[in-house]
Amino acid sequence: MIVRLTRRFRGMVVGWVMGIGTIGVTAAGADVGFIRNGPFEVCLNGAYAAWLQHQAELLVNDDKRGRSMTDASAAAWTGSTMDDCRKKGEASAISVDQFGRYMARWRDHVFDHAENIRRRGQSD
Repeated sequence: MIVRLTRRFRGMVVGWVMGIGTIGVTAAGADVGFIRNGPFEVCLNGAYAAWLQHQAELLVNDDKRGRSMTDASAAAWTGSTMDDCRKKGEASAISVDQFGRYMARWRDHVFDHAENIRRRGQSD
């Protein structure tokens, strides 16, 4: 049956399936949503996903290290991570600005992700 489908329709189906997958990643809160998707952005998304998961789990587990995170320490992590990711690929000014603005709301992201973990009733 899929062999009989036109190339255009198959492309629409594949696009739809990939779109659903993207929504799932965004819903998890671990995707910054970069316009560009080069090595620098992939590196930032990966580092951010791991950092977010770690910070949220600290809160869920009532670890005092989770409560000790400050704006200054989040800013230091952001700068260090951007420096590390610049080694992977060219950093566009737009992506750097977008990540900086996104991380300015780090506390919202961490608490939202912790709430999602609590709602699921488990820590990864």
